[in-house]
Amino acid sequence: MDKLLLKEDRIHGDASFPLDSYHMDIPSGSIVLDCHWHEEMEFLLMTSGKAQFRIDTDYYEVNEGECIFVNSGELHAGFQINDSPCSFKALVFSPSLLYSSSFDLTRISYIDPIMKNSLIVKRHIKSDTGWQSQLLDRLLKLMVYMQDKPPAYELMVKSELFGIFALLSANCISSLNVAERSQDHFRLEKLKTALKYIQDNHSKKISTVDIAACVDMSEGHFCRVFKQYVKKTPVEYLNHYRITRAAKLLEETGMKVLEAAMEVGFDNLSYFTGLFKRHMGMTPSRYRSTRGKAPE
Repeated sequence: MDKLLLKEDRIHGDASFPLDSYHMDIPSGSIVLDCHWHEEMEFLLMTSGKAQFRIDTDYYEVNEGECIFVNSGELHAGFQINDSPCSFKALVFSPSLLYSSSFDLTRISYIDPIMKNSLIVKRHIKSDTGWQSQLLDRLLKLMVYMQDKPPAYELMVKSELFGIFALLSANCISSLNVAERSQDHFRLEKLKTALKYIQDNHSKKISTVDIAACVDMSEGHFCRVFKQYVKKTPVEYLNHYRITRAAKLLEETGMKVLEAAMEVGFDNLSYFTGLFKRHMGMTPSRYRSTRGKAPE
């Protein structure tokens, strides 16, 4: 799977079964997972190598055979360790998959408290304790069901998912002290607003002043906060987002390179070509000829 597809605007599964799984192979020197967020919950299971993941303000070094849990609405990103290649499987699903048609006890007591972080569950799951090993076994079985799709696999998937949340709930760490993370929460909400502003306006001429203004922060302070969490400057993130969108246009439409560049907000073809090659490892023309449609 192309890692450009694992973005917050991607539809995972469908309305009747809002869950999907993906396998990602990350070559040496690449970003494991761009900083993003989505309403769905997610499990990331390392299948080879190791990587560092950030969820909101916390960092986790995840080794082969381990997984991390990403809650609904949380900013997260992944980074290689020593530029080493790695691979992982991602399970992305809507919490609604665990709801019944009525407001039931399991939702009130377990699913909603986890989703709202009023019940803190362990994020980094290893195989060194009994219940965590059971959780990993369930997650692996679920992934196999999603891959093979045997008869009634949807029931099997939901059964394993309920089992996973039963293990998380029964072994929760603590309830959240709201005051502990109020400042981080404030900054993260501002950052999510800024990311959405960039994505909604990437085709226009926007500056760091414009982005900072949309979250009522000074340019200098905003740039420091943005770099702290995203590991890119606002301009670097904007350019990266524009390049990923241009790559999708070259893959899926008959646009010429210049048309794709202008569509995502670039007005200088040479600058666009240089950035595209730096991010994608090849020129836009080469990318389109190997992965996209011929221009109409």
